[in-house]
Amino acid sequence: MKNKRLHLVLTFDWFDQTDRGWKRVEYRKMTPRWKKLIWDARDEIKTVRFARGYTADAREFYVHKIDIGSCPIAGWTGNFYRIHFSSVA
Repeated sequence: MKNKRLHLVLTFDWFDQTDRGWKRVEYRKMTPRWKKLIWDARDEIKTVRFARGYTADAREFYVHKIDIGSCPIAGWTGNFYRIHFSSVA
């Protein structure tokens, strides 16, 4: 089993919330693209690297688990791939 790193780009607001420790779950729509990149590789993904937009500013975190479930953000309905993370890697 490989130790993969997932690279994701966040908007400045979401990145800042993550960087401050306010946000510890990342949500991605259940699309074929995210299925391949996240769900199919969930047992191999050990870290996630978030970039602040398309800048050089990035942070890396340990992934604890990846599952499927709802999102608490208003207006986001249905199920999502959920990446649970914490502690800077």
